[in-house]
Formats: sequence, structure tokens, C-alpha cells
Amino acid sequence: MKVRAARVADADAVDQIRVAAWRAAYRKFMPSEFLASLDPGQNLEGLRAAISATEPPFQTQVAEDRGTVVAYVMFGAPRYKARPGTLELWALNIKPDCWRQGIGRVLVQEVLAAARSAALTRVELWCISGNVPAVSLYESAGFVLTGESRTTSGLTGYPLHEVAYEITP
Repeated sequence: MKVRAARVADADAVDQIRVAAWRAAYRKFMPSEFLASLDPGQNLEGLRAAISATEPPFQTQVAEDRGTVVAYVMFGAPRYKARPGTLELWALNIKPDCWRQGIGRVLVQEVLAAARSAALTRVELWCISGNVPAVSLYESAGFVLTGESRTTSGLTGYPLHEVAYEITP
């Protein structure tokens, strides 16, 4: 497996992975109609623009297996109020047929390395409460609950209860 910065040509694969991972992982958290309606092409132009930007709003790293993109991680400045020196892990998605192969752990380590390289002192993420596989990954990497939680519906239109995790990189 190889991890590298995403290229514009990876945008389609990234969005395909997002849709497949959400459909598989979020069945307990989001209505089936919503998951079925996800369109992997809907966000392509915005994703391509972000990846190709001189100063992108977030960094995207992809994991390749034999030349095929199988996972990605997005991270950058916190989208929500956070302490100074914080990097946010925005998203981590893996093709469902590649789950539990250590890819998520490798991508989390990439985010931690990016934080250290930028001299940041904290990495945070928000995770859907009850998402056991994600919680297991993050906790095994050393993330701990901050005690913060929220219910949001902006991303999906459906209320999702999220909890915050943090780690010192």
C-alpha cells in the first residue's frame, strides 16, 4: 500500500469511496432513502477545485493498493471553534471491501505526522456516536473523548449525534 497526496484525477475515486463507505457504515445512523440517494458525482467539481487549489481548504491523502485508490483522509484547519494549534481530521473513508486491513491506522498516522510537521499541538475529530468501528480505530490510535458532543444536521439534513476526540500528535 502506498499513501500519497491526492491528485485531481483521484476525485472520482474519492467520491465513489465516500458513497460506498457511507452506505455500508451509516445504515444505523442515516435513513436508507438518504443513503440510496447519494450521488458520487455530485461533489466532483468542488473536490477537484479543492485538490488543485494553490491554498486548498483541506489536505487530501489517498491510499493506493496496486495502483487503485482504496481510501482517503481529509484534514485541515478546524471547521468549528477549536483551541489554537489544532488540526482537524475532517474525514476518513475506506472502500468497504478493504476494511480492517490496517489502512485506517496508516491514514491516521499520516494526519498525526502532518500535525507534527506543522508544529500543531492537537488533532481533533468528530465521530458519530455509536460508530463502533470508527471509535475502535481512533481509540486504538490514542484518541480520547473530549467530553464535547453535538447534534448536527447540516451535512445530511438528518440529526446526527457526534462526539469529539482529540490527541496530542
